[in-house]
Amino acid sequence: TGTLDPAFAQSGDYTYTVLTSGGGCPDASAVVAVTVSSTVDAGTLGNVTLCSTNAPLQLLDQLGGSPDTGGAWTDPLGASFGGTFDPAAGLEGVYTYTVEAASPCPSASTSLNVEVNRQPQAGSDASALLCTSDAVVALFTQIGGTPDVGGTWTAPDGGPTNGQFDPDLSGPGAYTYLLEGISPCVDDQAIVTVSVSEAANVGANGATAVCADEVPFP
Repeated sequence: TGTLDPAFAQSGDYTYTVLTSGGGCPDASAVVAVTVSSTVDAGTLGNVTLCSTNAPLQLLDQLGGSPDTGGAWTDPLGASFGGTFDPAAGLEGVYTYTVEAASPCPSASTSLNVEVNRQPQAGSDASALLCTSDAVVALFTQIGGTPDVGGTWTAPDGGPTNGQFDPDLSGPGAYTYLLEGISPCVDDQAIVTVSVSEAANVGANGATAVCADEVPFP
């Protein structure tokens, strides 16, 4: 019909012909070579929140819609990025995905915001053997490994405690140190099991006066 809809038309040569009405003149034709390039789809904006202990993942899978493969990523600093994000070492921020199209179609771009929450580390379980004559002990110093600060303590009876153990007054048992994780990270805890031994009591210092000819006495 002479009207081309790029959404449905095929690439190729389209011929326009003018027919003569006779008189020995030939028909006249002209050809329009049409190339129809496909549009590209980079998907839709996305947001993903990860934990630092999650496995590496493909950012393309986190975009919305149906993004075309074969595009290129740039990181939050504008540098080229391979597309595989490692939560343990990756840079938080906005990653941009761009798919180039054949001219005259425009390229397509979309963005993905990546957030990473750090998995808390409460350290490892430990035990402490104290004497009733010992000074007050900070239970945090008894935890194994390298625990993060900022957690909360729970006493053996399930009640809260400030983490300061007085061997002469505090009850023995399992004291729990808890660090709450921000989703998708999980909580982590360490337990310090405290045992208390009774200090020997020899009484107070004394003094007495005796004569050399007295009998032995205790």
